[in-house]
Amino acid sequence: MGLTRNLKDPRIGVIGGTGRMGSWFANLLEGAGLKVFRAGRSTDITPAEIARQCDVTVISVPIADTVRVIQEIGPLIPEKGLFMDLTSIKAGPMKAMLRYSSAEVVGLHPLFGPDSAAGNSSLRVVICPGRGKQGVSWIRGVLQDAGFGVTIMSPEKHDDIMGLVQGVNHFSTLALALCISRSGIGLEDLLNCSTQTFTRRLDRIQSIMKQPSGLFGALLMENASAGRFMDQYQTAANELIQITRNNDIEMFGKMFEKLKEFFTVQDGD
Repeated sequence: MGLTRNLKDPRIGVIGGTGRMGSWFANLLEGAGLKVFRAGRSTDITPAEIARQCDVTVISVPIADTVRVIQEIGPLIPEKGLFMDLTSIKAGPMKAMLRYSSAEVVGLHPLFGPDSAAGNSSLRVVICPGRGKQGVSWIRGVLQDAGFGVTIMSPEKHDDIMGLVQGVNHFSTLALALCISRSGIGLEDLLNCSTQTFTRRLDRIQSIMKQPSGLFGALLMENASAGRFMDQYQTAANELIQITRNNDIEMFGKMFEKLKEFFTVQDGD
């Protein structure tokens, strides 16, 4: 099986291409000199037209809608096409792309938000191969030429890692937000007494509050690994609470030394 064109001059369609992440990806491709069509709520071109007419079809819609959109447009994509998505969770969408289309399949997860992408050479994108090899090679080249680092892994491994990287990260931030909101301390007083480190955490909370709740709800609820790691986080928090309430300096020191050893090794790799 080969793609209809050699991917040197493909027609690329981004479904959700008027949204924030879809716009970022469409702009990236256009910046590489590629022809891009964008389908959104108010565009003349429809997702179905994108699927039928383009060599490469990219899904960039909210996590909760991704599989449904794949089911609808997957059968319309030519067998010698390339089907991709930008979803933060990979296993479910990729399984759907493989099931509902006969095209080559590649999953992408940019490990950043669209506002962080400009001028940051340290950013990475995960590529999850699904079906075929030409598409993986092509998009890897596009991303690397644009200055992004690339990590290739299976969708299952990706989702397991993201359960910690995204799931527990957002879980702990939201738990802190709940704690602050119930503390009885006003935000102005908190800001006036915040260290630089805590101010950055407050900035992160306020950034989250500007985004749709559904984004974070999906990251916590639709990735099974997130639930497993949240349980581990809760267990770790309870252990730390017990140590501090017991005023167990010795146990605290042992815990701290084990953590220091682990993270020092990680930093040195």
